[in-house]
Amino acid sequence: MRLFIKTGLLLFGLVVLLYACQKASKVDAKIAGTWERVVFNHNGTEQWSFTADGKLYVMLTLPGAKTLTNQNIDGDTVCAGTFTTKIVHYTHGTFFNKNMFRVPAITISDFPNYKYSGGNMDYTAYNVEWQIHKLTSSVMIITTEWYTGKHGGLEEREFYKK
Repeated sequence: MRLFIKTGLLLFGLVVLLYACQKASKVDAKIAGTWERVVFNHNGTEQWSFTADGKLYVMLTLPGAKTLTNQNIDGDTVCAGTFTTKIVHYTHGTFFNKNMFRVPAITISDFPNYKYSGGNMDYTAYNVEWQIHKLTSSVMIITTEWYTGKHGGLEEREFYKK
């Protein structure tokens, strides 16, 4: 009976390990492509494009806004950076979740502060690790506690696949 229990636990552990490894290898493939960010703070649109080689581009449309060279901001790539993915312990939940579950995360780097004639959009605030709260073929929700590089409340960004 003990051998049966030990074998069962070992098999269960192997299945969990294989599941975690499989998840990590599929994250890059799932996020590759262009995602429309759900925007509430301006009347434009943002499209985030994740490439297979770890590059991340943000295309912005702001009706009526002009670049510093007086051009319309209409689908322009306003910033480019890099991203990496990994599997981390889930930290945006209860004690049980924090210690039991591992989730994919995206670390964004090299985003600039984009300035235009009407002000600026500080994309440097995105240069942190974001945990992937939800990732399907059509929806991605990311969260972080380190927005703007300071520990604080939970920030969330929602995207849908273009």
